[in-house]
Parts: sequence; C-alpha cells; structure tokens
Amino acid sequence: MLKKPKERIFRLNGKSFSSMSNLIMLKLSNVDVLEGQIYLPNNLRFLKWHGFPLKTLPSNFPTRNLFELNLCGSQINYLWKGMKDFPKLKTVKLSNSHNLTETPDFTMVPNLEMLDVKGCTKLRKVHESVEVLKSLSVLNLEGCKNLQSFQVFFVLKSLKILNLQGCSKLDKFPENLEELEHLEELDVGGTAITQVPSSIARLTNLQKLSFQKCNSQPWWSSYLLRTNTRCLALPSLIGLRSLKKLNLSECNLLEGTLPKDLDSLYSLEELDLSKNKFISLPESIKRLSNLEILCLDNCEWLGSLPELPSNILCVWADGCHSLEDVSLRGCTSLEIALYLFNCPKLIQNRGHQEINLSVMLLKQHLQGIMMGVKNQQLWRPFNICIPGNEIPEWFSCRSDDDSVKIGLPSNWLNDEFMGIVMCGVFTPDHKDLDGRKYLNCCMDIIGNHYKFSIGQMRPWEYDKYDSTNSVLVSTSTCIHAHFSVTEGTRLSSKARVKSSGIRLVYKGDIECSEDDILPSTDASILYQHHNCSTFLGRHTPGIRI
Repeated sequence: MLKKPKERIFRLNGKSFSSMSNLIMLKLSNVDVLEGQIYLPNNLRFLKWHGFPLKTLPSNFPTRNLFELNLCGSQINYLWKGMKDFPKLKTVKLSNSHNLTETPDFTMVPNLEMLDVKGCTKLRKVHESVEVLKSLSVLNLEGCKNLQSFQVFFVLKSLKILNLQGCSKLDKFPENLEELEHLEELDVGGTAITQVPSSIARLTNLQKLSFQKCNSQPWWSSYLLRTNTRCLALPSLIGLRSLKKLNLSECNLLEGTLPKDLDSLYSLEELDLSKNKFISLPESIKRLSNLEILCLDNCEWLGSLPELPSNILCVWADGCHSLEDVSLRGCTSLEIALYLFNCPKLIQNRGHQEINLSVMLLKQHLQGIMMGVKNQQLWRPFNICIPGNEIPEWFSCRSDDDSVKIGLPSNWLNDEFMGIVMCGVFTPDHKDLDGRKYLNCCMDIIGNHYKFSIGQMRPWEYDKYDSTNSVLVSTSTCIHAHFSVTEGTRLSSKARVKSSGIRLVYKGDIECSEDDILPSTDASILYQHHNCSTFLGRHTPGIRI
C-alpha cells in the first residue's frame, strides 16, 4: 500500500508493478503515474486507488481475475469504451469522481453486485445495459444531481438497496415498483418527486424508506399560506409489512396529508416527520406497537401529541413552537426519553402548573408501568427536557448550583422504592437556541458511580458498579449528583447549569390523580427531614430517573 498526503502527489513509474506476477491486491492513494501509463499484473484481484489520475482505464488493464475496482475520487471521464469482459468483477466504486458523465456498458460484467457512484455530480446517465445485471443488489447514486432518468433501475429484480438521495432532477416514479421484489432499502430523498404510486405498497420486503426533502421548498415558503404550498402526495401504505424505518421529514406535509392507515405498518420502529406543516398527527399512530423512535423536530404548527404507542422509547419534538399538550397516558414502555426543548407554549398554557408539567409526565409514565408490569424491580430510565425556569417544588432537595445532595433514612431501599429522580436547570447560549444540548448527570452512592445524559436514547451507563455492594448501598446515608451540559460529545463552554434537584420516588408518590400534582404528606414521610438547600433557577429543566 502506497499512500501520500493529499497535498503531496507521488509520481510513480507506470511499469513498477508489471513484473509482480503474484500481486493480487494493490492500494494506492494520491499517486500519479509518469507519462500517463500504467501496467498491472493479470492476477490482480483487488485494486483500490483513491484519486486515480487517468481519464479512463488503460487498454491493457487486467480484467480476467479482478473482483473489486475502487477508484473513489478519481479523474475518470468514462471507465471504458464499448464492452469489456470482467467475468469475476463484483464491486465497482467510483464515488466522488466528479468528471464521470456516464457509466460504462456492463453487458460483459455478469456478476456485478455493487455499483457505487455516490457524489458523481456530472453523471447524467446510467447505461441501459445495467438491466442485464441479474446479481446487482446495491446501487448507490446519492448526490448525482444531474442524473435525469432512472426508469431502467426498476427492472433489477435482485436489487436490495437503491439510493437516489439528492438526485434533484428526478421527478417521477415508475408505476411498476413491484418489480423490485427483493428491495429492502429505498432512499429518494432530495428528489423532485411529488407523486408516489400506489405500487410502492407492494414492496413487501422493504425495511427502510426515505422521502426526506422531497418537494422541499425555499426557506421563505414558510411565510406563505399553507394552502399555497405543494406537498408530497402519499398513497395508502398498507402492504409494507416489513418496513422498520420511514423518513418523511421536510416534505411540506400539510394537515390531513399523512396516511390515515399508519397503523398498518406494524413492523415500524422509527418514524421521522420533522420539519412538516401538519397541525395534528393521525390517531392511528398510537397503534404502532413496535414504534420506538418518533421525530417531530421543528413541526412548527403541531398543536398536540396524540396518545403515544405503548412501547415508545424516544420522542424528539425540539422547536415545535405551537405544541401545547403532551400526554403519556397509555404508554407502558419501561424506559422513555422526551426532548421538548424550545416548545414555549408547553408552559404558557399551563398557568400556575407550568413548573410541574415534567412531574405530571413522570407520574403518568410510572402509573403506566405499574399497570403494565407488576411485581418487577423497575430500574429503568425516564428522561425529559422541557422549557421552564424553576425546579418543581415536588423535588424534596434543591440546590442553586450544579450539584445537589440528599440525605437517606435508614430504610430508604425497601419494597416500595421505585427510583431516583433528578432535575437540572441549564441556561443555553442565546445565540445557539437551536443547537441540541444534553444535560449530563453523575451520581454516587457508596462506591457505585453512575452517569447518564438527559435527551439521549438508552443513555444510562455504569462507570463502576458491583452488585455485591447492594447491602452497602442500602446503608448509604447520602446520594450526591453533579450536572453538566454537553453539545454532542463535548462539554459546552457557554451553557451552564443554574440549579438542580433530587428526590427518591416510592409507589405512594404516584398514586395521586393527575391533577393532584404534589404528593401527599404520607407518601413523602420517608424524606421529610432532609437537610437540603433552596434555590432559584431559570431556563430549561430536564428530569431523569
């Protein structure tokens, strides 16, 4: 393998490899050849040459034994002219070859399984001989923005993955989609498609489907009347029994344009509806029993969330400015994450109860668990990030900085114990309110150290945990929690935690009605004597078990 930094081009004598008769694998990067000629041995099976310097393969290029040809980032204009015999070739990768205008004639490449021309921005045509590729299973045309036709792809019966994302000149689906009987992944995001034929529902093996940014409008279109904007027209999706991931984000979907029969997608696990213009979601969404992730970020007209599916794990609804109501009734999932940052109406319409919305959702969650799961130890995470400016009074211990301690009575770890709830209020950078933040917490009980992030999927981690210490944990006299704010994986330099709170939760604390937000004195008797500080905080709290 010969690799040079991109800014330093190494010039190689084209005959350097001609005498290496046993050479079967060759990897080069940013290497040029003298006099524009190269001679490779006939036994070569694998060639990876990033930045391949020639405009076409040389006429003496070895074809008999080659299995994979990887010329990503090359200077290729055309791979070869006419027909060329590659009896064993299975993989061709030409991604980001910006001078490529057309794929070659594949008539004599009968065993090709993968063709990757991602990012070939000048590619206008895929040669019609592609239809003879009976073994082709992966076709990646992402970012080929000058590609003008793709009708021929839909006779490839062995195709499993078809990526047309960013092929912005493609504006129409063929009607015979059912011909792709083995297709598992289809991405037509960023195309000009506005109509989806009903035959798409006959792709019974399809597992991933993306229309992201289909019929996307300019930024200023959000100021137009919703009735004046076009949106993606979807047919009934009944029949997509294997579909697990569906992406309909940024499709200008208006009120009433989502299919009413979403519940027919009974295998669906992830649904992305972000940046659309509907006001409500179909009631049928609650019957998606396998749905785990629901993304609704920046759905600015969405007014409320319907009853959520019973096994939902994560709801992203950042920037839903019209969102007024959220409920977890009927949700029996043992763990759930709600990210509702930058949703100001969630607190504006609750009046004096604004600081207790998070407590209400927590109680609904725990009540649902108790109804759905009996007599099980519920060490499961619940985390939420919502707008607000105070730690709810429900938290028995509060602090006016980024750490809080809670004293423990002698019998705190008993059969009535359900978990530990922590809350932090952080002040984001006002110049970056749209940036996603995570509230991290580290908690120490005796020798056991736990850490997790509010607003992430399955974020609970044990830095140090020994199950044999359960007796020691039960005799602990204090829990200490410390909060910080991160952007992605990095500690935020501008956002900071203003206040924090902690409370132990017992079964008696959640038996009150939804309207009775604060627990009764009897339910709280175990920790009425905690020595905790008071506080004053502002901005966005997150709650986490």
